[in-house]
Amino acid sequence: MNDKPTLVLLHGHGVGPAIWDALQDALAATYRILKPDFSAMTSHTSVEGYAEQLHSMLAASQIDRCVLIGHSMGGYVALALAASHPELVAGLVLFNSTAFADPDTDEQRAKRDAAKAQLQTEGAAAFVEKAVTSMFSKPDQQKKADLVRQTVDRYKTLPADALLAGLQAIRTRPDRSEMLANATYPVLILAGRHDMAVPIERSQALADKLPNAQLVILENSGHLGMLEEPEAAEAALKRFLMNDV
Repeated sequence: MNDKPTLVLLHGHGVGPAIWDALQDALAATYRILKPDFSAMTSHTSVEGYAEQLHSMLAASQIDRCVLIGHSMGGYVALALAASHPELVAGLVLFNSTAFADPDTDEQRAKRDAAKAQLQTEGAAAFVEKAVTSMFSKPDQQKKADLVRQTVDRYKTLPADALLAGLQAIRTRPDRSEMLANATYPVLILAGRHDMAVPIERSQALADKLPNAQLVILENSGHLGMLEEPEAAEAALKRFLMNDV
């Protein structure tokens, strides 16, 4: 029987569970780590579908309490699980993620339409090249070009159908900020100062709305803080896990 506290690390769209490898190495001595892989999954087009798949995985592993750490879309899946099974949640980390729905604007709809069209017309490799590169901050796209290339190459073979399913789930996710405001478990919002996907203003607005949340800003990161500032991300997670959960 594994009596270590359980952390469930949920990757975002366009990447996979290996995105967490460095953090897993840093935390594995103290915590039991699960890294579900949704990157090739085509059977769900809603975050609720992914969440029920996750619930089945947790039940099969006999996990009845855990800390959910969700990056980007992984955060949306974590929120969906917290909505349907709050008794499972000992704590929640939104890592470059948000509880707000997509902005209801023509600009945002056009952005989602363009991503879908690129994926359908140019294929997965071109989509991942653009999407993953843009997750890094503009300075890191130059300074850490080898890391950017390595990350793109790792994920450019993801199935197009799985990427399309994920895009649909992201687009149709509901707002869960009110649910989170009423939650009793602690929340950490880990935000990148230069995140273009989840702008820092939205992370600050969410933190202001949540009485049970703290906001930590990774000052030199875009949308991949665990790769761009691994030491700072690790320190923030360890503080939260030790002091708040």
